[in-house]
Amino acid sequence: MERAKAAKPAAADEPNLGDCLRRLRFDRKLSLTNVSALTGISKSTLSRVESDQLSLTYDKLLQLCRGLQIDLAGLLDPNHGNSRELGRRIFTPPGHGRSVSVNLQAYNYLCTELAGKKMTPMTGIIRSRTLAETNGLLKHEGEEFTYVLEGTLELHTEFYEPLALSVGASVYFDSTMGHAYVSVGDTAGKILCVCSTPEPALTRALDSPKPRARAGAAPSRRAR
Repeated sequence: MERAKAAKPAAADEPNLGDCLRRLRFDRKLSLTNVSALTGISKSTLSRVESDQLSLTYDKLLQLCRGLQIDLAGLLDPNHGNSRELGRRIFTPPGHGRSVSVNLQAYNYLCTELAGKKMTPMTGIIRSRTLAETNGLLKHEGEEFTYVLEGTLELHTEFYEPLALSVGASVYFDSTMGHAYVSVGDTAGKILCVCSTPEPALTRALDSPKPRARAGAAPSRRAR
């Protein structure tokens, strides 16, 4: 059930969410159905927001912004995003973020309140010991940088032999190439990862089942 509350009349100097959403839709040539598909918020809820019959909770506002790839300030700005030209900053305290689990791997997205980011930063705990324990070779748009914080890992990729990564090692690669991390040490591995992939697209890629890679499959070329 959608968590929302009845809309309150906005003061004359306050932005109106319904008007701002409608203007943004028209600017981007999006239907309510399009916005619903992008954000996961029902079409009926969006329609009631635009007609000032409903006000979204803070969590739903963030969900709306993530799906539309715009800051909250940009959504409520009549110029939609001119504020992005100004300095932007977001802080994630220790122990905070948004957790996403995929089989034995656990990721923690950082700085999630800032929508429309050009990068998706996260930490990850890698517990899979074999490719069979992963969710298969992951592919997503963009590029990926990974730095090993704890443990020893192997990076398995579509076109290279497994690459050993110890503490302090880093790797940068094209993430449209199938890839998966496996822990080979005595303890789980921990990584800092930054993807040049919008957070919603990355989450969809993580949630989708992947073809299983065959352990020991011959690579097409060696890692360098």
